[in-house]
Amino acid sequence: MSARKCFFVGIFTLISFSLVMAQDPPAVHPKTGEELVLEVFRGSPEIDGDLSDWNLRAMTPAVLDVEEQLNSGQASWDNVEDLGGEFYLLWDDEYFYMAVIVTDDKLSQNKTGGTIWNADAVEVFFSTLNAVSGHDEHYQYGFDFKEQTWNWCNMDSGGQSQIDYLHVASSLTPDGYICEAAIEYGRMLSLDFSVGSTIGFHPVLDDTDNGDREIQMTWTGREAHDQSLGYGHITFSDATIGVANPLARRPDPKDGALLEQTWTTLKWKAGPFAVTHDVYVGDNFDDVNNGAADTFAGNIATDMLIVGFPGFPVPGGLAPGTTYYWRVDEVNDANAASPWKGNIWSFSIAPNTAYNPAPADGAEFVDLETTLSWTAGYGAKLHTVFIGDDYDEVSTAEAGGTPVGVPSFDPGTLEPEKVMYWRVDQFDGFETYKGDVWAFTTPGAVGNPQPANGAVDVQKVATLGWTPADNATSHEVYFGADAEAVRSATTASPEYVGARALGSESHDPGPLALNSSYAWRVDEVYPTGTVKGLVWTFTSADFLSVDDFESYNDIDPPDEASNRIFDKWIDGFGTTTNGALVGNDLPPYAEQGIVRSGLQSMVYSYDNAGKTSEATLTLVWPKDWTDEGVTKLSLWVRGSSSNAADRMFVALNGTAVVYHDDPAATQLSGWKNWVIDLASFGVNLTNVNSITIGVGTKNAPAPGGGTGKLYFDDIRLVK
Repeated sequence: MSARKCFFVGIFTLISFSLVMAQDPPAVHPKTGEELVLEVFRGSPEIDGDLSDWNLRAMTPAVLDVEEQLNSGQASWDNVEDLGGEFYLLWDDEYFYMAVIVTDDKLSQNKTGGTIWNADAVEVFFSTLNAVSGHDEHYQYGFDFKEQTWNWCNMDSGGQSQIDYLHVASSLTPDGYICEAAIEYGRMLSLDFSVGSTIGFHPVLDDTDNGDREIQMTWTGREAHDQSLGYGHITFSDATIGVANPLARRPDPKDGALLEQTWTTLKWKAGPFAVTHDVYVGDNFDDVNNGAADTFAGNIATDMLIVGFPGFPVPGGLAPGTTYYWRVDEVNDANAASPWKGNIWSFSIAPNTAYNPAPADGAEFVDLETTLSWTAGYGAKLHTVFIGDDYDEVSTAEAGGTPVGVPSFDPGTLEPEKVMYWRVDQFDGFETYKGDVWAFTTPGAVGNPQPANGAVDVQKVATLGWTPADNATSHEVYFGADAEAVRSATTASPEYVGARALGSESHDPGPLALNSSYAWRVDEVYPTGTVKGLVWTFTSADFLSVDDFESYNDIDPPDEASNRIFDKWIDGFGTTTNGALVGNDLPPYAEQGIVRSGLQSMVYSYDNAGKTSEATLTLVWPKDWTDEGVTKLSLWVRGSSSNAADRMFVALNGTAVVYHDDPAATQLSGWKNWVIDLASFGVNLTNVNSITIGVGTKNAPAPGGGTGKLYFDDIRLVK
């Protein structure tokens, strides 16, 4: 990129006039075919890396999230967790603003200056509306999570320079990073930034995990500079979106931070209308949320407060191992809306005990030559390590541990097919703090629990499964709602559900309660005795899943394992009256690029020329749509403005029909949640045999019907 310098030789009135007058159509999405068009509303956010003053829910972003948008790096890209992003846009009389939310599972940026594109970076192109080759009709800017900036192509000058009119602030997130940027658009002399005007826009993401760029993802899916088919279009609106956020924000310490001292200074960014601040601090979430009297730290004029010192809140010091909650309400007595109740933030003080073990608690199939490590507890001077294959012995041991001066320990070569337990006690020079008992398994042990350990949203009808230990002869299974009870259970305990023969590695626990926690354990039986297994946990869903599309595969008949999406959702293939086609023609049959959650969704093409489109799933479970008190059907749908406008409907048992409120629902872009009151179907909900998703008017085909493509995901019954 840096080698391809962009020079604009000259600007003449005639050329400028021709650039403005040209109106080639916008580029289209490389997967959906939808025109890439956005409206940019007015707004003036603060550039601080905090998006709380953006009304994101009311905005439509430019989205980069599917394989078809990869210009390079297809072999390195697995899914949107590797790389993806959303670009939200605003403008005012001086600046063009961008809020870029990037998912990136490994951040890497060791480049500077004009080479930042060769690692993790964001690029944005502003262009004429012409579909042209070459680099002469666009501006190209870049920035990254280290807040470096660069201008490569420039229609008014040579470019290739760092600039002072692009301002960037960034913040890291659990999934990647955020870049908030503002550019003085008056520096782009050849483009018209005014109400009602339209210009070209092309957002780009660059990514590497190690060294040089491995992946480039663009809005159009073409090479970043490729303007030969045009870029997307953005049009400037005079409408203002959202209002200034009156709340305090940008907490310091950051929300959820772990501190290693027993005092701190609370700081925040004051809301725009605040004169003073009511601050609440305590170790109970509900008390802080409710403003309990003993959590009120006072009304103060500054945007900072010391806690944990005599004369200040929590005068005895912040307690190790404790989580504290705090809230700042913004106050302005001259404003009738005051006070504005703030968000609740938290921070924790490191415990006296060791924490953050490696291997992690519950880790499976750990290398036999592993070294144990942990994070030292608050003030720890000495660590004593206990390790063995008997939980009770490790838990109760008072002597026989190995003292070490650093937070790591080499246990020697471990044995395969073992469940190991270990504990680290900490001594701070005055007192010994007994550690928690952690566990892991070595290769060959029982493992691979299904549902996975820690799983959430497990369905009511789940069946438990596992992989047996290499040399076990049978299994003993325990199940219950209390993890500690399951851990300590014996064959005489109510948690014991019975023995399972080798080859029968499953257990049906019966219907699970919604939104509940469960624990289970599998002990392996050997000729020489029984080995107690790890305790696994999961949480059941608070909904009943009709279809999440995750179970479908690409295995073709006659293989008994075949479970293709279009064999379950019966569409109009081979008919002349039904225009629906579900799934992809070639593997992967279920959609794996455009998904709302999980790894798969259902792609649904419709052709309503003289017909309606319907796809029907025959239900095995759930058939009782009153179970657990559910009252609504929830499904997520994604359409496109390029689709032919038509209505959508859901039918139960083939006849009970409810239509979407929007008569052009097929043109709704982005994922939209469609929620239907079950009572509106007017049928017996205790025996629902099928669900149909349709486009058009059921049993009334229109000769002039059009075509389009939809995506569906997460069909659920909710309360």
